[in-house]
Amino acid sequence: TGMAYVSNMNTDKDHYWQDTGKGFISRLKPGGELDALKWVESTPDFVLNQPKGMVVHDGRLYVADNARVVAYVLPKGRPGKVYEIPGAERLNDMAAADSGVYVSDTATGKIHRVDISGGGKHETIATIEGINGIILGKGALYAVSWTLHEMYEVDQTGAQPPKPFGMEKEFTNLDGIIVLEDGTFIVSDFMGNKVSAVSADRKTARTLHELDTPADIGWDAKRGLLYIPQLEHDKVVVGLLGNTEAAK
Repeated sequence: TGMAYVSNMNTDKDHYWQDTGKGFISRLKPGGELDALKWVESTPDFVLNQPKGMVVHDGRLYVADNARVVAYVLPKGRPGKVYEIPGAERLNDMAAADSGVYVSDTATGKIHRVDISGGGKHETIATIEGINGIILGKGALYAVSWTLHEMYEVDQTGAQPPKPFGMEKEFTNLDGIIVLEDGTFIVSDFMGNKVSAVSADRKTARTLHELDTPADIGWDAKRGLLYIPQLEHDKVVVGLLGNTEAAK
Protein backbone atom coordinates (compact mmCIF):
# COMPACT_ATOMS: atom_id res chain seq x y z
CA THR A 1 0.00 0.00 0.00
CA GLY A 2 2.97 2.30 0.52
CA MET A 3 1.66 3.47 3.88
CA ALA A 4 4.29 4.08 6.56
CA TYR A 5 3.77 3.69 10.29
CA VAL A 6 5.45 5.76 13.02
CA SER A 7 5.49 4.70 16.68
CA ASN A 8 5.01 7.41 19.29
CA MET A 9 6.07 6.88 22.90
CA ASN A 10 4.23 10.03 23.97
CA THR A 11 6.34 10.67 27.08
CA ASP A 12 9.58 12.24 28.26
CA LYS A 13 12.94 10.45 28.05
CA ASP A 14 12.78 9.37 31.72
CA HIS A 15 9.79 7.16 30.91
CA TYR A 16 10.76 5.59 27.56
CA TRP A 17 10.54 2.09 29.04
CA GLN A 18 7.67 2.43 31.50
CA ASP A 19 4.16 1.06 31.10
CA THR A 20 2.37 4.37 30.78
CA GLY A 21 -0.50 3.26 28.55
CA LYS A 22 -0.18 6.46 26.50
CA GLY A 23 1.44 5.24 23.28
CA PHE A 24 0.02 5.66 19.79
CA ILE A 25 0.94 4.97 16.17
CA SER A 26 0.74 7.46 13.32
CA ARG A 27 0.20 6.58 9.67
CA LEU A 28 1.83 8.39 6.76
CA LYS A 29 0.66 8.38 3.16
CA PRO A 30 3.01 7.16 0.42
CA GLY A 31 5.63 9.89 0.12
CA GLY A 32 5.50 10.91 3.77
CA GLU A 33 2.43 13.15 4.15
CA LEU A 34 0.58 12.64 7.44
CA ASP A 35 -2.53 10.52 7.02
CA ALA A 36 -3.56 10.05 10.67
CA LEU A 37 -1.68 11.28 13.73
CA LYS A 38 -3.35 8.75 16.02
CA TRP A 39 -4.12 5.94 13.62
CA VAL A 40 -4.24 3.59 16.61
CA GLU A 41 -3.81 4.51 20.27
CA SER A 42 -3.84 2.86 23.65
CA THR A 43 -7.22 1.84 25.05
CA PRO A 44 -8.19 0.15 28.33
CA ASP A 45 -8.97 -3.05 26.40
CA PHE A 46 -5.82 -3.03 24.24
CA VAL A 47 -3.03 -1.14 25.95
CA LEU A 48 -0.10 0.40 24.07
CA ASN A 49 2.68 1.70 26.33
CA GLN A 50 5.94 2.74 24.68
CA PRO A 51 5.85 1.41 21.09
CA LYS A 52 9.18 1.27 19.31
CA GLY A 53 10.21 -0.96 16.41
CA MET A 54 7.50 -2.33 14.11
CA VAL A 55 7.18 -4.68 11.15
CA VAL A 56 4.38 -5.63 8.76
CA HIS A 57 3.98 -9.38 8.22
CA ASP A 58 1.13 -11.39 6.75
CA GLY A 59 -1.49 -8.67 7.10
CA ARG A 60 -0.53 -7.62 10.60
CA LEU A 61 1.53 -4.84 12.14
CA TYR A 62 3.73 -6.18 14.94
CA VAL A 63 4.93 -3.65 17.52
CA ALA A 64 7.65 -3.96 20.18
CA ASP A 65 6.15 -2.57 23.39
CA ASN A 66 8.47 -2.80 26.41
CA ALA A 67 8.33 -6.48 27.51
CA ARG A 68 5.77 -7.69 24.98
CA VAL A 69 4.83 -7.60 21.33
CA VAL A 70 1.40 -6.40 20.24
CA ALA A 71 -0.21 -6.98 16.85
CA TYR A 72 -2.76 -4.95 14.91
CA VAL A 73 -4.75 -6.31 11.97
CA LEU A 74 -4.31 -4.31 8.77
CA PRO A 75 -5.55 -2.29 7.02
CA LYS A 76 -7.76 -0.70 9.69
CA GLY A 77 -5.61 -1.35 12.75
CA ARG A 78 -8.04 -3.60 14.58
CA PRO A 79 -6.52 -4.97 17.83
CA GLY A 80 -5.03 -8.41 17.32
CA LYS A 81 -2.93 -10.37 19.80
CA VAL A 82 -0.52 -9.65 22.64
CA TYR A 83 2.61 -11.79 22.91
CA GLU A 84 4.31 -11.82 26.29
CA ILE A 85 8.05 -12.57 25.96
CA PRO A 86 9.33 -14.26 29.15
CA GLY A 87 12.35 -12.47 30.61
CA ALA A 88 12.04 -9.53 28.22
CA GLU A 89 12.89 -6.07 29.52
CA ARG A 90 13.34 -3.55 26.71
CA LEU A 91 12.07 -4.88 23.41
CA ASN A 92 13.27 -2.54 20.72
CA ASP A 93 13.15 -3.47 17.04
CA MET A 94 11.34 -6.01 14.89
CA ALA A 95 11.94 -7.85 11.62
CA ALA A 96 10.03 -10.49 9.67
CA ALA A 97 10.27 -12.87 6.73
CA ASP A 98 9.08 -16.36 5.85
CA SER A 99 11.40 -17.69 8.57
CA GLY A 100 9.43 -15.86 11.24
CA VAL A 101 8.96 -12.67 13.25
CA TYR A 102 11.90 -11.46 15.33
CA VAL A 103 12.30 -8.90 18.12
CA SER A 104 15.43 -7.50 19.78
CA ASP A 105 15.84 -6.74 23.49
CA THR A 106 18.38 -4.00 24.14
CA ALA A 107 18.54 -4.67 27.90
CA THR A 108 19.19 -8.41 27.71
CA GLY A 109 20.96 -8.39 24.35
CA LYS A 110 18.72 -11.17 23.04
CA ILE A 111 17.04 -11.66 19.69
CA HIS A 112 13.83 -13.67 20.01
CA ARG A 113 11.83 -15.48 17.36
CA VAL A 114 8.22 -14.75 18.29
CA ASP A 115 5.72 -17.60 18.23
CA ILE A 116 2.95 -15.76 16.42
CA SER A 117 0.71 -18.84 16.55
CA GLY A 118 -0.06 -17.88 20.14
CA GLY A 119 1.46 -21.03 21.59
CA GLY A 120 4.01 -19.07 23.61
CA LYS A 121 6.99 -21.06 22.31
CA HIS A 122 9.27 -18.09 21.73
CA GLU A 123 12.93 -18.86 20.96
CA THR A 124 16.13 -16.96 21.69
CA ILE A 125 18.38 -17.27 18.64
CA ALA A 126 21.27 -14.91 19.50
CA THR A 127 22.72 -12.62 22.13
CA ILE A 128 24.54 -9.38 21.27
CA GLU A 129 25.33 -6.78 23.92
CA GLY A 130 23.25 -3.64 23.40
CA ILE A 131 21.33 -5.10 20.46
CA ASN A 132 19.15 -2.49 18.79
CA GLY A 133 18.03 -2.49 15.15
CA ILE A 134 17.42 -5.73 13.24
CA ILE A 135 16.45 -6.43 9.63
CA LEU A 136 15.88 -9.41 7.37
CA GLY A 137 17.22 -8.97 3.87
CA LYS A 138 19.16 -10.78 1.15
CA GLY A 139 18.23 -14.06 2.82
CA ALA A 140 19.88 -13.20 6.14
CA LEU A 141 19.22 -11.50 9.47
CA TYR A 142 21.33 -8.47 10.34
CA ALA A 143 21.63 -6.47 13.55
CA VAL A 144 23.35 -3.43 15.06
CA SER A 145 24.55 -2.82 18.61
CA TRP A 146 24.03 0.43 20.46
CA THR A 147 26.82 -0.10 23.00
CA LEU A 148 29.34 -1.93 20.80
CA HIS A 149 28.55 0.31 17.76
CA GLU A 150 29.02 -2.72 15.51
CA MET A 151 27.05 -4.50 12.77
CA TYR A 152 26.38 -8.25 12.69
CA GLU A 153 25.10 -11.06 10.52
CA VAL A 154 22.95 -13.36 12.65
CA ASP A 155 22.26 -17.06 12.08
CA GLN A 156 18.46 -17.38 12.07
CA THR A 157 18.68 -20.93 13.40
CA GLY A 158 20.80 -19.88 16.36
CA ALA A 159 23.36 -22.58 15.60
CA GLN A 160 26.24 -20.18 14.91
CA PRO A 161 27.32 -17.06 16.85
CA PRO A 162 26.72 -13.62 15.30
CA LYS A 163 29.41 -12.51 12.84
CA PRO A 164 30.66 -8.91 13.36
CA PHE A 165 31.37 -6.74 10.33
CA GLY A 166 34.38 -5.01 11.90
CA MET A 167 32.85 -1.53 11.50
CA GLU A 168 32.86 -0.52 15.18
CA LYS A 169 35.32 2.34 14.67
CA GLU A 170 32.97 4.08 12.25
CA PHE A 171 30.06 4.68 14.63
CA THR A 172 29.03 5.90 18.09
CA ASN A 173 25.62 4.39 18.97
CA LEU A 174 23.89 2.46 16.21
CA ASP A 175 20.09 2.43 16.18
CA GLY A 176 18.48 1.31 12.90
CA ILE A 177 19.49 -0.81 9.92
CA ILE A 178 18.08 -1.63 6.47
CA VAL A 179 19.46 -3.58 3.51
CA LEU A 180 19.05 -2.40 -0.08
CA GLU A 181 18.52 -4.71 -3.04
CA ASP A 182 22.17 -4.34 -4.12
CA GLY A 183 23.38 -5.46 -0.70
CA THR A 184 24.28 -1.99 0.60
CA PHE A 185 23.46 -1.44 4.28
CA ILE A 186 21.98 1.82 5.60
CA VAL A 187 22.41 2.46 9.32
CA SER A 188 21.46 5.29 11.67
CA ASP A 189 23.97 6.46 14.30
CA PHE A 190 21.85 8.09 17.00
CA MET A 191 24.59 9.78 19.04
CA GLY A 192 26.84 10.16 16.00
CA ASN A 193 24.06 12.27 14.42
CA LYS A 194 24.33 10.68 11.00
CA VAL A 195 22.91 8.11 8.61
CA SER A 196 25.52 6.12 6.72
CA ALA A 197 25.82 3.63 3.87
CA VAL A 198 27.99 0.56 4.41
CA SER A 199 29.22 -1.24 1.31
CA ALA A 200 27.96 -4.73 0.50
CA ASP A 201 31.47 -6.09 1.05
CA ARG A 202 31.27 -4.68 4.62
CA LYS A 203 34.54 -2.77 4.29
CA THR A 204 33.67 0.92 3.90
CA ALA A 205 31.18 3.43 5.29
CA ARG A 206 30.19 6.84 3.98
CA THR A 207 27.90 9.46 5.48
CA LEU A 208 24.64 10.10 3.61
CA HIS A 209 22.84 12.47 5.98
CA GLU A 210 23.96 14.49 8.99
CA LEU A 211 21.08 15.21 11.38
CA ASP A 212 20.33 15.07 15.10
CA THR A 213 19.29 11.85 16.85
CA PRO A 214 18.31 9.66 13.87
CA ALA A 215 16.42 6.67 15.30
CA ASP A 216 15.06 3.49 13.68
CA ILE A 217 14.98 4.07 9.92
CA GLY A 218 12.51 2.79 7.33
CA TRP A 219 12.74 2.19 3.58
CA ASP A 220 10.17 2.46 0.79
CA ALA A 221 11.85 0.43 -1.95
CA LYS A 222 9.17 1.17 -4.56
CA ARG A 223 9.61 4.94 -4.28
CA GLY A 224 13.26 4.98 -3.20
CA LEU A 225 12.43 6.93 -0.05
CA LEU A 226 14.23 6.75 3.28
CA TYR A 227 12.29 7.52 6.47
CA ILE A 228 14.43 8.94 9.30
CA PRO A 229 12.73 9.63 12.65
CA GLN A 230 14.49 12.33 14.68
CA LEU A 231 13.61 11.25 18.20
CA GLU A 232 14.46 14.44 20.05
CA HIS A 233 12.80 16.66 17.43
CA ASP A 234 9.48 14.76 17.22
CA LYS A 235 9.57 14.55 13.44
CA VAL A 236 10.29 12.19 10.56
CA VAL A 237 12.55 13.26 7.70
CA VAL A 238 11.58 11.67 4.38
CA GLY A 239 13.82 11.90 1.35
CA LEU A 240 15.93 10.23 -1.29
CA LEU A 241 19.11 8.48 -0.21
CA GLY A 242 21.87 11.01 0.29
CA ASN A 243 19.70 13.93 -0.84
CA THR A 244 18.82 16.08 2.15
CA GLU A 245 17.51 18.81 -0.15
CA ALA A 246 14.69 16.46 -1.15
CA ALA A 247 13.84 15.60 2.44
CA LYS A 248 10.77 16.95 4.20
